Amino acid sequence: MPSTALIQNDIVVFGLIAATLGAVFWTASREQGLWKRFYTFVPALLLCYLIPGIYNTVGLIDGQNTKLYNPIARDILLPAALILLTLAVDIKGILRLGPKLVLMYLGASASIMPSV
Repeated sequence: MPSTALIQNDIVVFGLIAATLGAVFWTASREQGLWKRFYTFVPALLLCYLIPGIYNTVGLIDGQNTKLYNPIARDILLPAALILLTLAVDIKGILRLGPKLVLMYLGASASIMPSV
């Protein structure tokens, strides 16, 4: 069944979602003004899920027929995000927690690797 979404190109959909997330986090980082007050009541992470969902609901994008998840998100974005996440880990802090927690951390890391 052909898609009736307004934007059907996956790269444009990816750009729209990336720009939306960038705008949400940029406005959430404002220290004063209307945005600071707005984000005291509405969490930025909620908007990160809600706005693309609204795009899908109003027919701007089509979440069912897009190929964004398989090649782009799974093969490129997820491994990059996991690497960036591990770069921010405090290894000395983890080692101070003891061998049992270090083993749990390594086990959790190893369980994620096959899915990537």
